[in-house]
Amino acid sequence: MRRILLSLSLLGWVLAAQALEITLSDETTVNVEVVEPVKAPVARLLWLPSEYGLLPQERALAEQLAQSGVESWLPQLFEAYFLSPSPSAVKAIPDEAVRVLLSRARADGVPVYVVGTDRGAILALKAWQGEQRRGPIRHAALLLINPNLYVATPKPGMEAVYWPEASRLNAPVYVFQAELSPWRWRLDGLLAQLMRGGSDVFIHVLPKVRDRFYFRPDATAVEREAAKRFPAQIARAMALLTPWMAQPRSLPAAEPVAPVAPEAQAGKTATLTPYDGPQYPPLVLKTLDGRTLDMRDLKGKVVLVNFWASWCPPCVHEMPSMAALKQALQDQPFEILAINLAEEKPAIEDFLKKHPVNFPVLLDPTGTAVKRWRVFAYPSSYLLDKQGRIRYAAFGALDWNGAEARAVIDRLLAE
Repeated sequence: MRRILLSLSLLGWVLAAQALEITLSDETTVNVEVVEPVKAPVARLLWLPSEYGLLPQERALAEQLAQSGVESWLPQLFEAYFLSPSPSAVKAIPDEAVRVLLSRARADGVPVYVVGTDRGAILALKAWQGEQRRGPIRHAALLLINPNLYVATPKPGMEAVYWPEASRLNAPVYVFQAELSPWRWRLDGLLAQLMRGGSDVFIHVLPKVRDRFYFRPDATAVEREAAKRFPAQIARAMALLTPWMAQPRSLPAAEPVAPVAPEAQAGKTATLTPYDGPQYPPLVLKTLDGRTLDMRDLKGKVVLVNFWASWCPPCVHEMPSMAALKQALQDQPFEILAINLAEEKPAIEDFLKKHPVNFPVLLDPTGTAVKRWRVFAYPSSYLLDKQGRIRYAAFGALDWNGAEARAVIDRLLAE
């Protein structure tokens, strides 16, 4: 069933916004807003919701893409299942629901691009593979925007575990990844996962923007400009994928998949927790003034290793407490090492003029330390004892001069 919702004029184009009501096999009815071009569509985007829901900024992208003849479907899946947008709500959406939506989107032969953003990328993969189980797919592809295909942000020291669907994908795939993100340094692992099933994968790193850049409430001027360019970049990605969509894509043969361990689903924590990951990862980096610092030279000191970036608000929030902690322990065998996430040196120096610190800032321009220390979120911190063993870790901002953190550090100092 289709009904007209509204029409509007945009830069001289008349865009028709309509709604489909699609009834699923479990009798659930999903309302799908459809943003249509003035003429017959040359392609169709199926926007699946992320943990943030379907956003006004995504509808604005759909309206701009309609000017190029692209139709967009925006299904209200959370509303259909009485869910509030969240990571757990994404997991709660039935696989069959997204498969049926993809099947309906493909029914009239218009080329379809399934869009998955952040954790919504998991829904995109499930829709694709569910449809693929019914037969080979042609004239369709996946557009993944800052995809988060991890089961959860891993506990400190653990490697990330991908959802099994990531390694059983056979599709044309275009990945947009923000540069200012720890996930940027995991693209090799993501690429390996997606290509295991035969996918053709293209990676596009978006410079000088953060994850969610086009809908962040605290977007920078650079991110606002990047958001304006994003519809054209999506259109170019669709054009690039077109030659790869002609051949039929079949579901790869199933491989034995080990169940996901409960600890892999534990997720990150913003408290200091005992660390049980690999020990003694190397750390040899340059300081801002060009000196080489080897953490092995700090044996005999309790060391706080903190991974940060100036564009990360929680990182900036905890910096004063770190400086206060260093001041309070200036007569103790204690050091803080703040490892910056690959920002340009002038940008770091400008930040430190406004937010001075009393501990070394280290440069990690190639993400070497990020990978070795298994950093998946910012800020991330590791607390080492005098023998150089990692004893505690935390993902998220802490009050480092507060009673809880001080009690842990004082115990290590007393050992």
